[in-house]
Amino acid sequence: MRGLLTVLVLSVACGAPPPVIAPAGSASAPAAASSAPATAPSGSASVVPSGALGSLGPLAWRRVTDIPTPRSEVATAVAGGAVYVIGGFGGANVVQRYVKESWETLARYPLRVDHATAAAAGSAVYVFGGNVDGVPTARAFRYDVPSDRWSEIAAMPDRRSQAAAVALGAKVYVFGGWDGLRLVTPTYEYDTATNGWRSVAAIPTARDHLGGAELDGRACAVAGRQLSLTLNLAAFECYDPASDRWTALPPAPTARGGVGAATVGRRLVLVGGEQPAGTFREVEMYDAATGSWRRLPDLPTPRHGLSVAAVGDTVYALTGGPTPGGSQISVCEALALR
Repeated sequence: MRGLLTVLVLSVACGAPPPVIAPAGSASAPAAASSAPATAPSGSASVVPSGALGSLGPLAWRRVTDIPTPRSEVATAVAGGAVYVIGGFGGANVVQRYVKESWETLARYPLRVDHATAAAAGSAVYVFGGNVDGVPTARAFRYDVPSDRWSEIAAMPDRRSQAAAVALGAKVYVFGGWDGLRLVTPTYEYDTATNGWRSVAAIPTARDHLGGAELDGRACAVAGRQLSLTLNLAAFECYDPASDRWTALPPAPTARGGVGAATVGRRLVLVGGEQPAGTFREVEMYDAATGSWRRLPDLPTPRHGLSVAAVGDTVYALTGGPTPGGSQISVCEALALR
């Protein structure tokens, strides 16, 4: 659903086993975390430098109110103009809401979880999977915004963490991730009206720690990795529920995992990530109107496993890990795309 943005940022520690990809007909779940500060090299895709943004004009990140509970490997959703940051290392059942330049602490999440994924539909936030004591879960919960209450909903068909979720109308699509043994390719559709699940077309590029966001009525998967900081990806693919098909778009200029993504209008912004040498400061934007990527101003505080969300024309990079692994930082920054 355009305007409803879901972002999940995820990471897994170095030394993970080589990736094993689950067949499209099977289901699976998710795993661990990471964080780091440093700069990573740009990828091979062509990109317009930040000094040549045309109608966007000069852009600059600004510091906003620090999050009260620093965390990494969080779940994120936007509902009613507010950003919800859920769980993660450093506060596994903490739920905090950022709205109008200030933070509120809400009802605790029912589980202690990291690497979960979230999306918002209507007046509710939905959270799926994640790791509980290092083990992926299939459990899912609904947060009712007006009453500040959590309730359990139907579990996913299989366990999953380090995935992404995107809401399109009353449906939420969960894709990518890890089930504790291997990468998983099945895409799950959750119907918020019926509290039911079904499998739809499998994501073409299996990966975890990817970014997810809505773009032009499609659920898009961008970047990510294959169970290792040394196997970062630039793949950019979008799912169209009308045709039940995934389509490949131009890959991101910088391959990376442990990212977040959000959309402003027809522009998708990719932020954060990590590699063995540190975290990524590159911020890149895909413009659906031109079908090309542009480089935006670098993130002042590079990190991974962060919360990335958009409210109006502003993209937020909230909390996250400044170094690869399980670190956390309270810094929050914002970039207005005028």
